Amino acid sequence: MNYDIIVSGLGCAGFSFMYYLLDSPLKDKNILIIDASDKKENDRTWCYWASNPLESHPKNTPLVSWKSLFVKDKAPLFNQLNTLNYYHIKSSDFYLEIAEMINNKPNITWVKENITSIVAQDNGSIQVETSSNQTFEGQTLINSIPDLSKLENKKILKQIFLGWKIKSNTDSFAPEHATLMDFSNRNSDTVNFFYVLPYSKTEALIEYTEYSNSEIKNDKMVSELKKYIQVNLGIDDYEITFEESGSIPMSTQNFSRSTQSNWIDVGTVGGCTKPSTGYTFYTVQKHSKMIVEALSSQNKSQNLNWKRSSRFNFYDNILLNIAVKWPNRLPEIFQEMFAKNPTDQILKFLNEETTFWEELKVLSSLSYGIFIKSLLNYERH
Repeated sequence: MNYDIIVSGLGCAGFSFMYYLLDSPLKDKNILIIDASDKKENDRTWCYWASNPLESHPKNTPLVSWKSLFVKDKAPLFNQLNTLNYYHIKSSDFYLEIAEMINNKPNITWVKENITSIVAQDNGSIQVETSSNQTFEGQTLINSIPDLSKLENKKILKQIFLGWKIKSNTDSFAPEHATLMDFSNRNSDTVNFFYVLPYSKTEALIEYTEYSNSEIKNDKMVSELKKYIQVNLGIDDYEITFEESGSIPMSTQNFSRSTQSNWIDVGTVGGCTKPSTGYTFYTVQKHSKMIVEALSSQNKSQNLNWKRSSRFNFYDNILLNIAVKWPNRLPEIFQEMFAKNPTDQILKFLNEETTFWEELKVLSSLSYGIFIKSLLNYERH
């Protein structure tokens, strides 16, 4: 059967695209979704900063956000947000609301199988095969499934993390502050920090994150989490109620497999992950909305792949170069960035929404020695 649109992979990017599609003139098109999971599990935590909740933010669950971000290297910094909020989303809440919208549309078919191949045909259509040897053809492909051979390249730096949501038997957290980066237990060999999202005085998500171009044993990350919870947070008695883990490629390289204009890669494979921080959700929303608006207007000449500014690719690559070659210097860069600039401005910069002159102001506030060193030893990561 030939479909108007095939969505291959139904994670953050696939669901985000469907959210905007279902509120557009495309909503009655013949659409096929392919993903083996029923997407009922909470498998990810997403955060973003914005003045107000994004359109796609789940509406049937309580809003969770923070107005203060804590950053710590040699000294603690409490960074108050002015016009922005730091928002939190449980992936299961996101999946559930959009899945209900999908299930109410008889023109949308959801095939719960693994995809084995995606091939662009000579006639311009895209052919997708699944694990049960079914073959589907579509006029437009929205793809979030990566080419693993590219992501497994050992030269690519990855942000590897393990997180636990814990419940303490005592009041242990300050729920007004989200800890963006705590480098307290860092060493000189890698960039590693802790990320803490407190939901109440007794519950929080605590994540250990490390930048590495090789795999990290789970035992090591478990040990680091236990030590931080006990030594840094002073918590001895707690219950783990949720666990998440992942590996995010940190690279300015192009991971797209797109071979023609109607094959649109989205999410991480589509270049929506910020190389120097790993944040993805906010950009995925912008890209999804752009794609739906363009497809609705039937502008077939428009390139619908996400295009990052070459300036930000350059900035990110300078930081990645430092992370790879002088990892002990990266914590002080983030500390200085937040210490010398308004927090809203830094977050705007990290969202890639600043002007060149605003960027110059941020960059001129930093100690420039390590950046000159990175330029003199410049490599693309």
